[in-house]
Amino acid sequence: MANMPKVIKGFIEETTTLGFPEAIEEAGRCYLCHNAPCQAASPPRTDIPGFIARMRSRNFRGALRLVKESNFFPGITSRVSPYDQQCEEVCLRKKFGGPIRIAELERVLADYDRKSKHPYLPEIPESIGKTVAIVGSGPTGLAAAVELVLNGCKVIMYESARLAGGVFTNGIPSYLISDEVIQHEVQSVLDLGVDLVTGINAGESINLVSMKRSFDALLLTIGMGIPRRLEVTGGKKGDIFTGTEILESLKLKEKRLRLGEKIIIVGGGNVSLDVATSLLKLGSGSVTVIYRRDREQMPVFRTRFSNAVQCGMKMVYRAELKEISCNDQGTITRVVCCKTELKEKEDSRVVAQPIEGSEFSLDADTVIYAIGLDLDPNLIQLFSLQTSPEGRIQVNPATYQTSDPFIFAAGSCVEKVDTVIDAVAKGQLVARQIVAKVLQD
Repeated sequence: MANMPKVIKGFIEETTTLGFPEAIEEAGRCYLCHNAPCQAASPPRTDIPGFIARMRSRNFRGALRLVKESNFFPGITSRVSPYDQQCEEVCLRKKFGGPIRIAELERVLADYDRKSKHPYLPEIPESIGKTVAIVGSGPTGLAAAVELVLNGCKVIMYESARLAGGVFTNGIPSYLISDEVIQHEVQSVLDLGVDLVTGINAGESINLVSMKRSFDALLLTIGMGIPRRLEVTGGKKGDIFTGTEILESLKLKEKRLRLGEKIIIVGGGNVSLDVATSLLKLGSGSVTVIYRRDREQMPVFRTRFSNAVQCGMKMVYRAELKEISCNDQGTITRVVCCKTELKEKEDSRVVAQPIEGSEFSLDADTVIYAIGLDLDPNLIQLFSLQTSPEGRIQVNPATYQTSDPFIFAAGSCVEKVDTVIDAVAKGQLVARQIVAKVLQD
């Protein structure tokens, strides 16, 4: 059995950053397009030609300011968001020497800021006399807080965890991004004057009636906090985990999890890949990911998938977990799966259906579910909100207001949010709607 905490200290960020000369040379390749497709493909609409032009002229602080006007977290997003599938994907230089390495240029600026004696802080406008509470301090909540402060609002954030940051802090493996980068950019939000209250239990610490007396609006950016588990027979709790548990234990180093050497991960998203890559880097003997569909249907980042494969991840496609088999002591010995066939529905969705009589087994001693998250029903009950058929908070899509006009909601608790930079953009959008609402009151 592998005792993970003994090897966690060897986990360091592997993402590299260009030096200034290389960055200036790369910036020099840019066409500086008007109506640039890269800017249109950037969720927060970063002025990419604008900041690259400033880098060309060695105006790094001006370039940083231009980036942070639209994205306050370039050090994080440039490391963990798939720029190669967004802004870099549509770069007009793609066919001529490869796309401009936009993520790497943003990393140069973010690292320059982090190492500066005087990190960038925007000018804070005069207060408009409005106070907004935000529950949840993940990327959507933090981005909303920045936008609200820069529009003259006072912001108080409430976070159930010990540290602010949400998925920034507890869900992104350290080989992708260091704690130092995360802490710097989260702290930069607090340096704007945002108040943070951590370690709160929403049911005990938050009273909606008193909040309506104390605040002008409430924003929920609570994410989808309950990991899903399959209802299959067999196994005991000590040998079955969720992807969220694994990533949090690695990131926060607060839990000691004992895993076996034959690990089965169920699920085909980025979390399954991050878990697989992490465990293989930490010396796990065998990690196999089971996915119901084909590679083409996996909602994952290309680089994350290739990294996992290079580390030794095995994939079993078109398969579904049916049973977990154990020995007399209750220890997992294998999993039983069945093959699936893919059928396209009228709405073009590809669904996987089990094939009767196609069962097969795989050796295993640990099972990890990475099959998604659900909304915490206790929070929905606490705020008396309506939910959508998909099990998320129902909002007016134009204003982000919930069934209670005092309460706004945004991020993955409202809709599917695929990337960190998308979450940042959602936070900015909802903040602008909140400002418009409180100014009318």
